[in-house]
Amino acid sequence: MNVFKEKSLENKIVKDNAMLNPGNSTSKWNVQPITSIFQPHPLRTWMKLPLFFLVLVVLLLAGCSEGKEDQDKTAKEEGPFVYYMDKAETKIVPVKYTPTENTKDNLVKEFLEVLSTESDDITLKRAIPEGLRIKASFNDSGGLSLYFNTAYNNLTGITEVLTRACIIKTLCQIKGVDDIAFYVDGSPLYGLNGKPINFMKAEDFIDGSGAENINVTIYYANAAGDGLVASSRTIIYTENIPPIEKAIIDQLLNGPEIPNEPVDPTMQKSLPGGTELLKVTTKDGICYVDFNEKFLDKVPGVDPEVVLYSVVNSLDELSTINKVQFTINGSPKKIFQDDIAFDGAFERNLDLLEEDRSERK
Repeated sequence: MNVFKEKSLENKIVKDNAMLNPGNSTSKWNVQPITSIFQPHPLRTWMKLPLFFLVLVVLLLAGCSEGKEDQDKTAKEEGPFVYYMDKAETKIVPVKYTPTENTKDNLVKEFLEVLSTESDDITLKRAIPEGLRIKASFNDSGGLSLYFNTAYNNLTGITEVLTRACIIKTLCQIKGVDDIAFYVDGSPLYGLNGKPINFMKAEDFIDGSGAENINVTIYYANAAGDGLVASSRTIIYTENIPPIEKAIIDQLLNGPEIPNEPVDPTMQKSLPGGTELLKVTTKDGICYVDFNEKFLDKVPGVDPEVVLYSVVNSLDELSTINKVQFTINGSPKKIFQDDIAFDGAFERNLDLLEEDRSERK
């Protein structure tokens, strides 16, 4: 309360008291006649006391709980960490680590060695796989450059993104390491868009997931409907969205049109209208895709083989997938459309790629 309002209230109490008891002192504390008018019953006062103490206890406990949560959160956020990927290769996971080295160069070497070692946690997977060799050096401006052997090219799709996220988020905790550039066999690391990936920072990746804008290759039907055309698409992949397999199939279901961009006349949608993805999972290199019955419908102007392999080839771009197996409403079907055996697992078909066919002519 404002001090001037407090003084005014006190003066009013004194004045009212003086009017009721002219003979009493005008001291501001002598207000018994006023307060006695509103004196509560003794029993009512005692009834209120337990409620008062109950509220006080609740507030104290809430304060203690909040303080403990803050302490736990602070302790949880304190590093440094070494980042691993989960076994399913869907996200990155920080694990508390205490380094033994204290210089920048030696810390880089130590962290890279730990990143190349499997975690004691069997649910986690090391970021740097066997056979991938790395040399590190600092440039004149202090940027860290990592030089990988050609084994890096074996990393594709989300696996490559997670590997890069683990390395960058781990090393950027070192004082003086603000950004990192990747080189493969002496050349800058290139994205699927054909452009080199510049120096990367820890904040380029979402903490706890390793997510970023990643490029995937989607195969749509060509204009004639007898082949496949590769289209590079950008997907924001995080641990909070469905599996990357679903994101890829969603691109096929939506078709090749990109909002606010001209329609590409060289490609068309490959999947039948009304097709719905019911479930998609990947295990032991096989991606299991369950569509509704509309997937069996014919697409006017598109060969059945093109429909089928638009899904297979698109999913097979992921390093975790070697084959694709289909079901319809949860059950296997023997024949797809007219004469394609449909009850086995499918590998990618490069013969349908338009660019490959034009090169063979």
